[in-house]
Amino acid sequence: MTDPSAEALHGPPGDVDPQHLTVGRLLQERLLRPARTTASAQLLDAAVTWCLPWDEVQTSVDPLPGVVVHARAEQVRPALLAGLGRRSAAAIVVAGGAGDLPDPACGLPVIHVGAHVGFRQLSQLVAELVLARDTHVLRYGLRVHRSLVELLYRGAGLAALGHQMARLSGCTAAILDPQYRVLAFEPSRDRVFEAAAVADALREDASGVTADSASPGRDAAAGPRPAATEQPPAGPQVRTLLIDGISATCVLNPILLSGRHDGWVVIVESADPPSPHEVAQHRVVVEQAATIVGTEMLRLRSVEQAEERARGDFVHALLHGRFSNQHELEARAAHYDFPVGATYGVVVANGLGSVGSPDSPTALFQLARHAARLDARPNGHTLATVVGDVLAVVRQVNPTGRRDSPDAQDRALADFARTLQAELERRTQRPVAVAHGRCVGGAGRIFDSYREARIALGIRNRLGMDQVCGFQDLRVFAALVELAESPQGRAFARDMLAPLRDSRAGGSGLEQAVIAYVASGGNLNAAARELHIHRNTMLYKLDRASRLLQLDLREAEHQFAVWLAHKLNLLAETVTAVDRDLSPT
Repeated sequence: MTDPSAEALHGPPGDVDPQHLTVGRLLQERLLRPARTTASAQLLDAAVTWCLPWDEVQTSVDPLPGVVVHARAEQVRPALLAGLGRRSAAAIVVAGGAGDLPDPACGLPVIHVGAHVGFRQLSQLVAELVLARDTHVLRYGLRVHRSLVELLYRGAGLAALGHQMARLSGCTAAILDPQYRVLAFEPSRDRVFEAAAVADALREDASGVTADSASPGRDAAAGPRPAATEQPPAGPQVRTLLIDGISATCVLNPILLSGRHDGWVVIVESADPPSPHEVAQHRVVVEQAATIVGTEMLRLRSVEQAEERARGDFVHALLHGRFSNQHELEARAAHYDFPVGATYGVVVANGLGSVGSPDSPTALFQLARHAARLDARPNGHTLATVVGDVLAVVRQVNPTGRRDSPDAQDRALADFARTLQAELERRTQRPVAVAHGRCVGGAGRIFDSYREARIALGIRNRLGMDQVCGFQDLRVFAALVELAESPQGRAFARDMLAPLRDSRAGGSGLEQAVIAYVASGGNLNAAARELHIHRNTMLYKLDRASRLLQLDLREAEHQFAVWLAHKLNLLAETVTAVDRDLSPT
């Protein structure tokens, strides 16, 4: 009997998984050495997992993959051997008899041994060899698992796990994301590969770009290569690739947790070609590392999400002015290295997607992370978060050019807002509404810029504007905002527009006709074209509005009064909606 501790991972040469016992390996045992067979080497490569007696096999029709059948010579009939071949038996061992060997065309090896080889001895031998291999693999797997899980317990990170994989295997080790981007890479001392070259070779092999030319010796039984965007089958895979023109064997395993594909763990063998024993060890390493690396990636993702939530809470507090005092603001700002005394402006955007769709929250937060990294500059801070369906970006303004220019800061903020709009529209493939407030000095006044940005965004949406809109650009509205919030302004707008909004007077259609007439500068024909109505209809509406208002709308002063009431009403409604969102009760 061979020593299982010395040969547990050794097997016959070829493409067979060396972790499995084969018929050829079984024939090397002392008990079966005098055996005779005419089976080909391919048939002898069949894997062996168990042994059954002839009588038990004949009482059923179940498949027999990996099963060695023991029979006495007088039991065997050539017609029955074909049935065993169709049931995928690994081999049949015939004890006793000295006649001619049956034809192996039945599809399984027929092995003749002496009459002294009984079923008990043969089944015990198969069980010992299979268990010895499994025990050795489990023992090695436990050692690999323990060495990796200690790093996981300490939270050492992906780089440390990759280094440990390289130390255990003595080869290059890599951790890649699902698109084969390198997350951690540890080269070997014997054969140095570049991280980008390994990733490119695996990506091309997965996509089939160089499948035929780059790896002519690959195992055909492994099946087609999964695409980088598809979820691959579980379990280790062995691929022969060209990396920088050098043939290399890669043993890789997908990182699959709860049905989610998070990437790959890869070992690039240094020897060319590697021995079956080394490949078997690498398979154990990547199989054990896949779950542990996936757990570490999940931990890092949880930490990152927690940090993002905390940062988002800080940005929400800045936008809504929720600090109880200046000391709290300075303490939390110091944690994020956020200068309290710098100049800031707020840019907001909406129309980024359907709020009701299941993926919209995740998509909005991904856009917020991207916006925070957009147009990064040294010593400049950009924070972003999502408020409802609005993306809000706090931008530290460092104007270029003449710093003594009074509007240099606002122009720098407007430039960033246009860059943000272009990037959001490129990513969402739809028009995006972007507006910004005026620049403010100090983090404590960010709330003011955010409120102005939300007002500008609301007015922009109401007026149907298609360009980036700044609060400062809406000069008329900026001048009227305080009047619109005052009781006098609200009363003036309400009293002036109420006669036009009376349902008996024609409802909103009468108000719409008057506003179009005023906006056209008193041009009756232009106003009629704008509303797509006849000139006489337009004239009738204006005459009726003049009687209800008791004003002659042909006079510029009366036109201004209606126009002012309309603007105050629009601004008051926008401010009310914004304040309701900023300070919900």
